Amino acid sequence: MDDLLPPSSSYLSWVSAVASRHRATLTVVMVYLVWCRSTTSLLARTKPWGPRWLAVVVARFLSWLLSAVNGNSIQVKPPPEPLVVGKQYEVVWHPHGVFTTMAFMYCGLHTVTASPLSWYPGVSPLLFRLPIFREVLLLLNARSVNGRCLDRLAAAGCNIGVQPGGIPEQIISDSSREVALFPGRLGFIKLAMRHGAELLPAYIFGENQAYDTCGSVGRAISKFSFHWFGFPILLVRGRWGLPWIVPKAVDVHVCWGRPVPVGPPDASPTEDQVLAVFTKYVAELRRLFDENKDKCLPPEVAKHGLSIGTWGHEARGCVSLDKLRSCL
Repeated sequence: MDDLLPPSSSYLSWVSAVASRHRATLTVVMVYLVWCRSTTSLLARTKPWGPRWLAVVVARFLSWLLSAVNGNSIQVKPPPEPLVVGKQYEVVWHPHGVFTTMAFMYCGLHTVTASPLSWYPGVSPLLFRLPIFREVLLLLNARSVNGRCLDRLAAAGCNIGVQPGGIPEQIISDSSREVALFPGRLGFIKLAMRHGAELLPAYIFGENQAYDTCGSVGRAISKFSFHWFGFPILLVRGRWGLPWIVPKAVDVHVCWGRPVPVGPPDASPTEDQVLAVFTKYVAELRRLFDENKDKCLPPEVAKHGLSIGTWGHEARGCVSLDKLRSCL
């Protein structure tokens, strides 16, 4: 090992030589780090970032790429009635899936082309630490899922988007069943009620079938790693049975539901009011799923229906567990 290290007497000279040899690369890295550091406010920007023509080009390319590589067909079923122009909505999409691949590759085109509306989906702040991917997300209207960021967007009158299942739903993702999880706090309901934004459900059929999660063993490892390390280690098989992020060839159906009214803006809704809205939302989600499952899912998956549960009951500020269960 000692032979691999430069002599201490010439260490500075060695560092200087390395820096000189890779000066261009180091300069680019430093400039990019400064750019990221100085533009953290973009994660809550209330206006589109970057040229809109470029956003459309990137979104169409991603959609085409997945279709071309995997032979996926994509079908979109718009809301039963046209959305009201000028009304604010909170898009709630399901399911999370292993990597939310279909949501990213396809639904980016929906928001930048306002089909059926333009919205700002909240995604994990961790994803904004990935070089280049960060800028792609911002270009496609993605913003941090941080509560303050979403509140700022909603307060500005923007349509926002959330995926309530989060990591708990991700680690139980299973190609043989459909599950929708909700946080015990029901923060996404409270957010909509604070701003009077109607809840607009969207279900992406085919998201869960994009990967094989290696059965109960794979899911157990994901749960174990998330519990002990704070992040899930996902064991998946994609196309050709290989352990990579290229998804299997599946048909994708993006189905939009009916908006669920939440009433006028209410800064401090009561628990009963929150549960009443949640009950209506669950009913609409079930209607949307049941209406489309037989033609959008494999028969062996559709026959099990949609399982709905909650997570985070121990979290401070969560609604009554008994009342919450009664809504499901």
